[in-house]
Amino acid sequence: MSTGTATWTINYVPAEGGRFTGNLSVDAEGVRFETLYESSNSTIVKAIFADVSTFALAGGHTVYRYSNDRTATVQLPAAEIAAVTPHKKGLKKRIAITMSNGEEFVFDYGMLSVNKLVAAIQALIQN
Repeated sequence: MSTGTATWTINYVPAEGGRFTGNLSVDAEGVRFETLYESSNSTIVKAIFADVSTFALAGGHTVYRYSNDRTATVQLPAAEIAAVTPHKKGLKKRIAITMSNGEEFVFDYGMLSVNKLVAAIQALIQN
């Protein structure tokens, strides 16, 4: 029985620096990344995933990143995803998800192919 959700274990690479390992899920609602653990410096975690007020509404833009005491989450609503682009950096394969407000979210899949992930997100935003 299919749940309509595809999930990848992947790394989120914020523009501010750092690296977070977690599960990225794609479903009809959008793309959701939830940390399993932080793969870099813990002080970066606090700076990037401070409290929700840090990422409060500004100019009508949605809050995409938030955290609680246990996990940090990136929630990208399908209606606000403008594009998904695969990138190669050396042997590493990445995708960049660009939101309608221009904000970009980069996910690194190591040496594994990102083709299925890109296809899933493209199918989501084309509907």
